[in-house]
Amino acid sequence: MLLALDAGPHPARRILDPNPLISKPPRYSPDGKSLLYGIRENGVENLWLQPIDGAGPGAAGHQITNFTADEISWFGYSPDGKTIGVLRDRPESDIVLLRDTGSPQ
Repeated sequence: MLLALDAGPHPARRILDPNPLISKPPRYSPDGKSLLYGIRENGVENLWLQPIDGAGPGAAGHQITNFTADEISWFGYSPDGKTIGVLRDRPESDIVLLRDTGSPQ
């Protein structure tokens, strides 16, 4: 549930419909407009991004990584919100950086 803490004694409530496969606690993006979380399917974990605007049924997240093996140990945003660090349980490539290169026009 999302509540604006500065909205007075009876703030509007928005309910998120969480994916039951969420395997890592959600984290807010630095701009507060989305949630980032891990989902594990068949022993493989990937990151998903869910916008908060329009949250509720039908406002599902979308997958932003496409790992084909292993799990994610940790993930987090850089302070400017343009890079996501991912620590994986994979000896060949334990750390992955994802950068926002801008949205396509």
